[in-house]
Amino acid sequence: TQVQASKIRLQDIADSAALAAANDLSLATDGSNAKERARAYVDTHLSEWVEAPRVEAVYEVLDVDGQRAIQVLLKGHRSSFFGSLLPPGGWHFNAKSTATTMGMVPLCVLVSGDQGNQLLYVRDTSKLNAPSCLVHSNRDIEAQGAASITAASVQSVTTARGFITPTANTGAASITDPFANLDLERQSGFGLMCTAGELVNRIVVTSGTHYIPPGRHCGGIDARGTARIILEPGEHMFRQGHLVIDETARLEGQDVVAFFDAASKFEFKGQALVNLDGRKSGPYAGIVMGAMRDNRQDFVVSADHVESLLGVIYVPSARLIVEGTADVARDSAWTVIVAHQVQLKGSPSLFINANYDASDVPVPDGVGPRTGGSRLLD
Repeated sequence: TQVQASKIRLQDIADSAALAAANDLSLATDGSNAKERARAYVDTHLSEWVEAPRVEAVYEVLDVDGQRAIQVLLKGHRSSFFGSLLPPGGWHFNAKSTATTMGMVPLCVLVSGDQGNQLLYVRDTSKLNAPSCLVHSNRDIEAQGAASITAASVQSVTTARGFITPTANTGAASITDPFANLDLERQSGFGLMCTAGELVNRIVVTSGTHYIPPGRHCGGIDARGTARIILEPGEHMFRQGHLVIDETARLEGQDVVAFFDAASKFEFKGQALVNLDGRKSGPYAGIVMGAMRDNRQDFVVSADHVESLLGVIYVPSARLIVEGTADVARDSAWTVIVAHQVQLKGSPSLFINANYDASDVPVPDGVGPRTGGSRLLD
């Protein structure tokens, strides 16, 4: 009983030492800071342990799937009875723990839903590529068939199945919505619900260049043919109507954010070309697309030329669907997705870049580069 209790306590010390030391891995050093912190933690707790076993400690900094990790190995020994005769040589038991810092991996895809199945779901031959950042689901992850997810790190709260590189960590702690306290109701300042007359006057174009000032867009915008829509800098609120860019139409905008009420969504289809950069200042700095919290629509990206969605796509109660056959957001310096559900189907390649210093669109707190926090790997 004493030996088993010692083994449990030694494992607790190893786990806590690894977690405490992992935060120092983000420092630009050879890892000596992390090893020293782990050593100090272990020595302190062993000194406070009455009748502690003899312990030999080994500390190593490892590379685990491209991330630095600290491993703490504690080899314990207790003397046996009758002069080490029962059992011969005494009792030997080990405790090993490996941890990494969450601060080393920026958060770029957060699936915030926590009920149901296939909340992060890629199928057919679709690809989700996030080579420099973290893909996280508060529920499950499924890559079905020949579909794949590649990221710096992948983790889910429940299960993860399919072709995922590196192997997803399951049993992760939930990540709360980083924008849960963002005042989206400020958008009500654009006025009351749209009148019948305003809805009739929605924008429908098939040619020409159309500059759209910020404000309220009743009934939405439908651009097809060779039309070119340019959103002027500011906040654009879509009420009771969709933003549809189809055929060979173009949508452009710098320093913009488009918000959608419960009856609105965006759809990028056909051969449409889309280049949008998010807001650079104000309460919605860093966001390029956003939905009200009662919006449960499907936001669809299936166009062949969605080149840049630079900023945060925030649809906290909705599903983002990426389909088609083309690359999506490859030219964005950085993109972050926070959605209730994310689904890829067909053969698109969704690129989540993380070149945060390559743009003057600021990254909001809670996503992108992060500091602090650590997790056990084993």
